[in-house]
Amino acid sequence: MITHELIERIEGEAVLDFKTDKSGHVQEASIRFLHFRGMEAILEGRNALDALVIAPRVCGICGHSHLIAAVRMLENLYASAGSAVKVTPKAHALREVTRVCELMQNHIKWLYLVMLHESGKLLGKEPQVALRALYASSQINQMSALFSGQWPHSSYAHPGGVTCDPTHIEVMQALKLLSDVERFIEKDVLGCKTENFEANMDVESLLLMEGDFGTLLRYFERLDLLDLGKSHGRFLVLGEDAHEITPNERSYAHIDFVSEDDSQTFAHGGKTYAKNALYRGKFYETGPLARAISTERSGVSALYQQYGDTALTRITARIDEVVSLIAYVRLLLTSLDFTESSFIPPVSIESISGKGVGVVEAPRGSLIHRATVEKGKIASYSIITPTQWNLGNGTYDSPGIAQKAMLGIESTAKASLIFRTFDVCSVCTTH
Repeated sequence: MITHELIERIEGEAVLDFKTDKSGHVQEASIRFLHFRGMEAILEGRNALDALVIAPRVCGICGHSHLIAAVRMLENLYASAGSAVKVTPKAHALREVTRVCELMQNHIKWLYLVMLHESGKLLGKEPQVALRALYASSQINQMSALFSGQWPHSSYAHPGGVTCDPTHIEVMQALKLLSDVERFIEKDVLGCKTENFEANMDVESLLLMEGDFGTLLRYFERLDLLDLGKSHGRFLVLGEDAHEITPNERSYAHIDFVSEDDSQTFAHGGKTYAKNALYRGKFYETGPLARAISTERSGVSALYQQYGDTALTRITARIDEVVSLIAYVRLLLTSLDFTESSFIPPVSIESISGKGVGVVEAPRGSLIHRATVEKGKIASYSIITPTQWNLGNGTYDSPGIAQKAMLGIESTAKASLIFRTFDVCSVCTTH
């Protein structure tokens, strides 16, 4: 049987095409993204600094990550042109705070607005009101806006630093907001202190957790999905702490092995506007699980060793990342040196020609911006987004990451839920 399912409650829309056997089990799955905006074409011919304003508009969720990728691309461009830009530790820390804020608020929205809602629906549960989660998410955005001026679509990071120069009062406000968010995580998400969560990350303890994260895992257990959703077991981190991890090897990852495949796009008679992102010519999973394994976070790594890249491990990695990032942001804020400059002006961009590349770890995984610039004007611009990695549309013999994870699932509805464990974003993908 062939069925088609429209995936909503994401940024944009996607369609899953399923082939099932007589019992309803998924035999094949393909992924289509139906919209295209041409953001890269919009950038061509413009002043290179315009990328700091236009590129964040690629996505309404991870626009800040696009800003950081764009500014890293420009600073790499300056360096390749022999005019390296200096960025102080203070400016770097502030960029990290705002980048990480975006990861945290994204993961909270994913848990409450997508995963609890969609898994509960399959069990006939009334969707819970997520006002407290939305309030916590808004607090994270307020924290980011103390330094970036607004969220989303800020443009406060420039080659040479950032445009803000925070005072002690603003940092204290940020720490207060961070403590409020931490209390929400402990009371509502985990139902326990973060240290207890990190110390007891075995499946028996996780299923007994009183918070909404525990509820989600119990939903997956009742749906018989907790130990399903396995993919290729290949992971990639290209931003911070770059690593390539396969079942047999762990090594440093290099961007030179990244390529795009457009064989499944409409331009070639295919079925989607999304190009596949490949590493060494193969599909690799990026995102929270890849980052957890790359940095060897003990709890998630232990789960992965026992259960592999299942729904259990993938979901837990995203929640564990929120917990670990709270501690990271607190460290960044309490370590700021207020005497350092926020911004050191570089030479005029009109004097710069060459190629630049910027890589950042966005909420869903590795984000890459590349550009060729001639005397300050963009000649070409290329973006590879995280969703291209995880939701690539492969073939029957070589399925993409999410495609493989859906094979063999007993119904298309459950396969669609596994699809959502990768945190789908359409608009970012079909940029």
